[in-house]
Amino acid sequence: MKKDLWLRSARVQMIKVLCLTMIVVWFNPLGLERAVAAGANLIAGKSYASSMAANASYPDSGGVELTDGITAAPLLADAAWQGRLTPGSYSFTVDLGAAQTFQRFEAGFFKYAGGGIPAPTSVEYSYSADNAVYQPACSVGQQGAGSDIVRLTYSCDSAAPATARYVKMTVSGTPGSWSFVDEWKVLEAEPAPANVLKLNGSFLQPELGDQWSNTQWEDEFQYMKEVGMDHLILQWSANTEFGTAVYPTTVTGLTQETSQDVVAKALQMGEEYGLDIYIGLQLNHEWFANYTNNVAWLDEEAGIASELIEDLWNQYSSYDSFKGWYLSFEVDNWNLPDAASWQRMADFYNDVTTVAHTVSPGLPIMISPFYNVSGGLNPSGWQTMWNYILSRTDIDILALQDGIGAGHAVTSDLASWFAATKNAITASSPGTALWADTETFNTDFRPMDMQLMLDNMLAVEPYVSHYTSFSFNHYMSPQTVNPLYYETYADYVATGVMDSAAPTTPSGLTATAADAMTVNLNWSSSTDNTGVVGYQIYRNSELVYADYTAAASFVDKQLTPGISYTYAVRAFDAAGNLSALSSSVSVTTPAGTTYPNNWSAGRSYASSMPADAAYPDSGGTELTNGAYGSASYVDGAWQGRNTASPYSFVIDLGQVRTISELNANFLQVKSVYVLLPKEVRFSVSSDNITFTNAGTVEKPAVSSSDQTKTYRVTGLSGVSGRYVKVEVVPASSAWTFIDEIQARS
Repeated sequence: MKKDLWLRSARVQMIKVLCLTMIVVWFNPLGLERAVAAGANLIAGKSYASSMAANASYPDSGGVELTDGITAAPLLADAAWQGRLTPGSYSFTVDLGAAQTFQRFEAGFFKYAGGGIPAPTSVEYSYSADNAVYQPACSVGQQGAGSDIVRLTYSCDSAAPATARYVKMTVSGTPGSWSFVDEWKVLEAEPAPANVLKLNGSFLQPELGDQWSNTQWEDEFQYMKEVGMDHLILQWSANTEFGTAVYPTTVTGLTQETSQDVVAKALQMGEEYGLDIYIGLQLNHEWFANYTNNVAWLDEEAGIASELIEDLWNQYSSYDSFKGWYLSFEVDNWNLPDAASWQRMADFYNDVTTVAHTVSPGLPIMISPFYNVSGGLNPSGWQTMWNYILSRTDIDILALQDGIGAGHAVTSDLASWFAATKNAITASSPGTALWADTETFNTDFRPMDMQLMLDNMLAVEPYVSHYTSFSFNHYMSPQTVNPLYYETYADYVATGVMDSAAPTTPSGLTATAADAMTVNLNWSSSTDNTGVVGYQIYRNSELVYADYTAAASFVDKQLTPGISYTYAVRAFDAAGNLSALSSSVSVTTPAGTTYPNNWSAGRSYASSMPADAAYPDSGGTELTNGAYGSASYVDGAWQGRNTASPYSFVIDLGQVRTISELNANFLQVKSVYVLLPKEVRFSVSSDNITFTNAGTVEKPAVSSSDQTKTYRVTGLSGVSGRYVKVEVVPASSAWTFIDEIQARS
């Protein structure tokens, strides 16, 4: 009987969602946001006039503190600050000496409410040709709600570049209060490159944020700000599958598991850097087993979501950066096949959005569905489904996953799916915004080539009003991946031109067989105008590995003894430009030793985790019955588990045996997220209590085709035991399929 594979999200259980804005003025009425190019600080080092002298205790040392480029830290004792006990407002004026063109304004302020230093209630930037009549450029409302002892940046852009000789900053606050200021910038406007698309924001999984120090949080938001991002979506605030939260929750049944209050930290950074923060509700992987088929489960989750909304709003509504909600249960085109399931989804949405709009009026609700073109509803059916759901719900933003990184689609598929979604919105819910949820990773969960990401953004440009990403923070930030990805993207945002220069061709490739299953490769490094980020390894004309380092060497393991292999390599950069293939070299692995005795044949075993009911251990002997599964996940010889957690098997050999080789066989079908394990650990024991390590095999280099692969430790000496343990470490929250474990001598 054919086994049905549960389709998982494009994130392979990395549930993401955006909470965006429904109010029309929050969106660019002319379409997509374009990168605002900003050049030099036009007032750097210039003198300025102040309407009010700084207090003698916190003076303007040298008369250039605002423009000297020395940024004050959030410490009252930092002499870079100048302070005033204000009558309500004061201003600074700079004479540029001649008319100049500018668009962006920034200034830093110190908030220390406990020390009697509030944040300004507003900061207005203006300009003049004659220092008499000033025109407003832009203004910033009070920042820093909910945070204290913090440096705040008040930044904004004028609607269009302005040209003038004089610029003014007016700071307003509570009369009689202190105001501390340092570093004012007026940034030269550079012509915005034509047709530059930019990512407007990103999802952040809270586990990553919890690992950051205060400095890393600051750096991350600075990186985002520098490339024009305006929002961050904290992907979830709780995990109801495990009863955990990422903030000090008061919701019954949930306990904070993070070392930081990640919700507060994200909102604080949003205040400081002027980014909107959208807060995700709960994560629960049981959604991918239940979907809308278990109404009681769905109703329970709706109730918890409502409690989370009330709890989060009670704790964090004082933050001006709190701009919306995200609902993380991802709808797809496979698992809601009919109107009955659509209605159950609409009911769930309505239960949650009613509470959200009551508790936090005006804050938008976002969802992020996905599709997989390999089956399920086609674009027409997808449009019908969303016509139904959106006409019956109050969803403010639909951020559609493009599915390219997940392998659910290719670039040429995007237009039909985004057009269908846009048509559904136009027909049933014109107030709902359609965003692109642009994937920044590839099917190996590595950074996507920047040119491919841009191609995907261009493909959906006619249909969307905004771009978010999954995820800048995880796959583009210099803090998590090679900085060349960020540099390449930032250069594109600034210039409108994506790097197209290919690296030079690797030379001098050599291949040496180290043993019967291992070949060592070495070559001379390539060069590139921006920098090489890695090398692709080709074996017998198939791409088997992409090494994301600049190392000019590679060790190819788990090969077949006595086989001739031909290798070539090529370099790649962050944009995805490829060098030519190197000259090829061939090598033959030595013959290996064959061990005739299979001590595990037909033996019983115990598993730490049962196989999934859809892919069971038929007869309880699948791993030792000698019947190997084919390269198809529907072959009943395989047993499957969908988990990110390690699991193990212990085989009883019946008596103590000398063991020369241990191996286990696995399946790869990437299109349905059956992935090879990250590693497999083999150990032996005489008493089934204390196990001794016999070897660990890391995921070998293989092509992306459907295939079986044996993980093997061989040539063992002095290894014996009655019990053999095989521990499987999955590559991610996806499927691993196993069949046949052998202990040979």
